[in-house]
Amino acid sequence: MKIEILKNKKKAVAIGKFITSKAAFEQTWTPDEKRRVQEAPLESLTNPLHQYWYIEDKGQIVGAIGINENKYKNLGFEMDNDYVAIHKKYRREGLGSKLLQKAERFVKMKKGRYIHILSCDIKSYKPARIFFVKNGYKQVANIPNYYVTGEGRIDYIKTFI
Repeated sequence: MKIEILKNKKKAVAIGKFITSKAAFEQTWTPDEKRRVQEAPLESLTNPLHQYWYIEDKGQIVGAIGINENKYKNLGFEMDNDYVAIHKKYRREGLGSKLLQKAERFVKMKKGRYIHILSCDIKSYKPARIFFVKNGYKQVANIPNYYVTGEGRIDYIKTFI
């Protein structure tokens, strides 16, 4: 399986649908959250500092990652509406690490200062939180009940300068 860079609208729509599918995340999306996450790959097609990569197996997307320069346009990058997602049947094969390495190389190539990842504290996100720490990200914030009551936000950062 090869990592591809997102280049067209059809794949962007497919990536958005994959990331918000039960195969990628077992969670309830708020309507606005789901819309934002599905639109993010499309938005990346017109912004050179917003990029997506994906992996397919037999024509089906089984992994994807997106990274975007933050709203301050100061070469800080983030994963907020952009996610790293691996199909549940393909986990523990190293695909997430390979995608994350692609995103990190992109940020370094653009002279980015850091990657800031917004995650959450619900049980189903525990493997993701372990994954981020394993890949050198440091937890820098924990905001209880941030998203909804009972679902807090956890922030991670990895600096490159």
